[in-house]
Amino acid sequence: MRERAAASSGDAGGEAAPVAGAIAAGALRCQLAPGVRLVRRGTAAWVVAPDPLRVWRVQPAALELLAHCRAGRTVGEAVAAVPGLRPAVALRLLDRLAEQGAVQLEPVGDAAALPSVSVVIPVRNRPRAIAACLAAIERLDYPRDRLEVIVVDDGSTDATPEVVAAWAGRLPLRLIRLPAPAGQAAGRNRGAAAARGEVLAFTDSDCLPTPGWLRELVPELALPGVAAVGGAVLPAEETRWLQRYEAVRSPLFQGVRRASVRPRAPVAYLASCNLLVRRRAFRAVGGFAELPVGEDVDLIWRLCARGARVQYRPDGAVRHDHRDRLGPFLRRRAAYGGSEALLLERHPENGRYLVVPMGLALGLGWALAGLATRRARLAPLGVVPPAIDLALAVRRTRRAGLPVEPSLLLRAALRGYGAALYWGAVNVSRYYAIPALAVSLAAGRSAPGRGLRLAVGLSLLGTAVVDWVRLGPRLPLPHFVAAHALDALAYHLGSLAGCARHRTLRPLRLQLVPRWPAGRAPEEPAGPTRPGRR
Repeated sequence: MRERAAASSGDAGGEAAPVAGAIAAGALRCQLAPGVRLVRRGTAAWVVAPDPLRVWRVQPAALELLAHCRAGRTVGEAVAAVPGLRPAVALRLLDRLAEQGAVQLEPVGDAAALPSVSVVIPVRNRPRAIAACLAAIERLDYPRDRLEVIVVDDGSTDATPEVVAAWAGRLPLRLIRLPAPAGQAAGRNRGAAAARGEVLAFTDSDCLPTPGWLRELVPELALPGVAAVGGAVLPAEETRWLQRYEAVRSPLFQGVRRASVRPRAPVAYLASCNLLVRRRAFRAVGGFAELPVGEDVDLIWRLCARGARVQYRPDGAVRHDHRDRLGPFLRRRAAYGGSEALLLERHPENGRYLVVPMGLALGLGWALAGLATRRARLAPLGVVPPAIDLALAVRRTRRAGLPVEPSLLLRAALRGYGAALYWGAVNVSRYYAIPALAVSLAAGRSAPGRGLRLAVGLSLLGTAVVDWVRLGPRLPLPHFVAAHALDALAYHLGSLAGCARHRTLRPLRLQLVPRWPAGRAPEEPAGPTRPGRR
């Protein structure tokens, strides 16, 4: 199968996932992702995904298979309806399309096929929170004979162990007491070592799993090659302004769409407060690294490095008691920023990058040069390079015979330009704002100094306004902008502190990947990194 996009081409075929044959076609159901179209013109067939714009050339039999899947049949039934199509070939095709987000695969089974699950919860000095968490666990819609709950007490000095022990008669519960505080990662590892379930389900003492938590997430682990899955992390309450901000901008929340999780992708990690991992896969990578923060990111990246697949499915949610006071909120954001230096020392290949559409860059450069030299009448000519970029994309698309209308190409180009500007501003606000302001103050009232101050201000305020519009928080714009700017600056300060502590500049490095009008550069990564999300 060959993938072609508005300004790119790349091989979407290749070998199947290592365990692609581990699940029978009859036990899978396939759905097309929202907006995906099936197009056939004569003997040519395509699958078109609009956001981001991608086009795959497929065999007519593959298009027929997808049409049957869209009608609600299982993969096995769809394969049987397409003459000459082998199940193994169909599974490889669907597996690759699912990895690209064009289709969604779901196991079809009954309760008898559900695996045993060990829920692991570390806790320290939170008697009320752990009681509420265990009450939520009691309400889980999951067979009790396939469930065990392991609470690891991390050296509590209050009544927490007694509160947990009181639940032993209501839940299949075990309490493990550590003699001294060792940290959450160590607590999770100790609980996982004692677990008997096929699946390890991690959550935290300040979380309330929803009743369908395990029922929604466990089936994902039956998909080919999937070793871990996580769901949405929602706020326990939305009564205070920071809670409402966290509802849409918490680093623990990965959005409302399903996604494949991997480094340098739109969803690059999962939070350990809502994470299910196959016990064998967890042990194969050595469990959590016992880091002060960021151990969940590190675990996901190590799983991916070993070839395992990780999925995000927002349906299986837990509700988290977010920090709703400004001091703890800012300290936590700074701690996340500080973890980047250590994470990138352990995974130097996973640094940030920014795709730069060169048509847009040339146009902006021309416009800014015109304004800086007081030749404002020349600035509108900055639209010429992006227009040429779009014209070349339309020409390329027509020559290749791709079923993509110019209007769709225009929308894709505008989205790409907007994304480049947005992520460029995010990088400035979260990684370079303070050095840029220092340089601008040294430059005084000169044009470069004023330009740097304007760039930092627009980055902080512009990204906040864009997020307020696109995320729709239950929060007035001024409150959201204030929280957003404080969030970015706290993360930035934490990142600088992490650089100093670990004596590295890796968190400040940004790989610029030019995308020329002639097509995507061969070395361009697969998608935009979300800097500052963890």
